[in-house]
Amino acid sequence: MRLTPRIITLACAGLLLAAKARPDDRWPKEMSSACVAATEIAAGRDCPAPPEDPSAQESDQKVKDRKRGFLRSWFRMAAETEAKQPDWLSPLATTSGRLKQELRYDIWDQPAAQGNRTYQFGGGKGLEFITSSRTQILTGIPTYTLHSPNRPPGGFGDLPLMLKFRIASGERGEGNYLLTFILGVTAPTGSRRYGAGDAVLTPTLAFGKGWGRFDVQSTVGLNLPAGATAKLGRQFQWNTAFQYQAGWKLWPELEVNSTFYTTGPNAGDKQVFLTPGLGFGRVRLRKGFRFSSAAGLQIAVTKFHTYDHRWMFSQRVSF
Repeated sequence: MRLTPRIITLACAGLLLAAKARPDDRWPKEMSSACVAATEIAAGRDCPAPPEDPSAQESDQKVKDRKRGFLRSWFRMAAETEAKQPDWLSPLATTSGRLKQELRYDIWDQPAAQGNRTYQFGGGKGLEFITSSRTQILTGIPTYTLHSPNRPPGGFGDLPLMLKFRIASGERGEGNYLLTFILGVTAPTGSRRYGAGDAVLTPTLAFGKGWGRFDVQSTVGLNLPAGATAKLGRQFQWNTAFQYQAGWKLWPELEVNSTFYTTGPNAGDKQVFLTPGLGFGRVRLRKGFRFSSAAGLQIAVTKFHTYDHRWMFSQRVSF
């Protein structure tokens, strides 16, 4: 039995010498591994595990590094894009022309008939993220409408989507202004009671100018239904926000929100709201996140209006 390891070793040596004459380079490596394993087993020792393939570990690390590099480049590009525009806080009802990375969620509360109240969760907002040095996309959250206590059952509205294209802008020291084209779309995903039933396009032009701590932001747009125009009608919308950056991160504002009905059941009518509000922020959170909020009340100042005394609450997290 003592001669067995020697015999196996001599046999393996003979096989290795014979393998030198073979053209296949893989054969001696395989036979060498087999001989070493046989020798170790015959000697009563455990055969060592084959070494791990370093190429697999390197490829996984390269994928991780590539992902990290992409995220770093994206956040760097977004930060540079935001730095080339005014740092105003987003108004309550007037759509901001700023390109930004933000998660926003609004809640509306308004009185209804017979002592009821209507709540809307979402407010047509959602996740906004910068895709290039001039563009930003919003993927919205469908608004959920709830009536309390004795009204029809609640339900979801349509899905809001938005594309912003920055035409021109200047930061505070470079003119403090902006000019942005906005294309809003609502996809008909809502329930029959709360959805429009057809897609609605809303091309809008947003512009603003700041003077020190005071700024004016305004939007002019048109609602264009893709179908059922007689039912939905077309509306011309004009919103303007007057804003001031006060101390303690407070942003008092006054908005004028106007809708002019050009076609449809309310053709020829108009409704105008005054919206006093107060914003707060931005407060730095962990790892580059910032928090801001705003609240205000929409008050109808025209005889015709579809709602009145709507409370608006907005929560935002920028990144």
